[in-house]
Amino acid sequence: MTADPAALGLPGEVGGAELQPGRRRWRPTRLQTSIAIWVVFVALLLARWGLTTNQTQLFVIIGSGLIAAGAGRLHHIGQVVKDWFPLFVILFVYSELRNLADKWFTVHVTPQINVDKALFGVVPTVWLQHELFTPGRLHWWDVLTFSVYLSHFFASLVVAAVLWKFAYPRFRRFVVLFVSLTFAGFVTYALFPAAPPWLASQSHAIPPTARIVDEVWAHIGLHSGASLFSAKSNFANPVAAVPSLHAAYPVLLMLFFWGSAKKWRWLLPLYPLAMAFSLVYTGEHYVFDILLGWIYAVTIYFVGTWAMNAWSRRRTSARAAPASMREPEVLAGAGLSSPG
Repeated sequence: MTADPAALGLPGEVGGAELQPGRRRWRPTRLQTSIAIWVVFVALLLARWGLTTNQTQLFVIIGSGLIAAGAGRLHHIGQVVKDWFPLFVILFVYSELRNLADKWFTVHVTPQINVDKALFGVVPTVWLQHELFTPGRLHWWDVLTFSVYLSHFFASLVVAAVLWKFAYPRFRRFVVLFVSLTFAGFVTYALFPAAPPWLASQSHAIPPTARIVDEVWAHIGLHSGASLFSAKSNFANPVAAVPSLHAAYPVLLMLFFWGSAKKWRWLLPLYPLAMAFSLVYTGEHYVFDILLGWIYAVTIYFVGTWAMNAWSRRRTSARAAPASMREPEVLAGAGLSSPG
């Protein structure tokens, strides 16, 4: 009688397939399965929504991705909700308030124009579009500046998600700086609502200027994107332009990672510069708006970092104080005296 190799766990053939010792059939891990489900989920969402910059939709994508990265563990889901839901609420409140920025004060049109003319002799947006933009024809640099402009809506949130996953203490510091900068911008919007170049040109304050972001949206067939950012949209306030948070966020990112970038540090200024050029060329902001956004970012970063460091030192001292106060009592109970 011949023994069955499979029953004895020996090499042999089962069903015409040779069994190899030590070789196991591949099975996806729980994490791999979770990530695969998330990829399918996001693909379905994007098929439904299209290319999205809607903040709520971005939170759904990023939040579900963070949950997937934890392989669906309950304590991990709870931590995601604990850290990200308050941020979502804060940014949602900001978005709602931002839409009211032109309801309390007169919209300013000429101060930004005067500053740009004093610096350059012309309005840079008008000059750049005269030299580079062709109505009805899409150039590669139009698509590139459009892409840089859109990165504003998700870059900071993606960075926050990566920090949350891999450098949690830095995540908390980044969120404080990010939210502080956001609301500093809102206060200025409310006190000084200002028209961007494309809107000022409609009232003939400057020569005709195209809103290139809308032009690209329409050219690539995504008219929903153009309507999302139009003056009548509930998502965007066209006069929330001073300072430019589009310009401020890249500078905040540059400063935040400057100390840890080391040999790649020289790459960090490229994003703020690319964003600045894109904003001016596409007619979204004056140079004045951008310079003020940079000042806000630098101020928030250094003041915020100083405040958080001071708070951290104070908490460390407060925790150490009870231990030092108990030390004499412990020594006395042991029949000893403290040195000195």
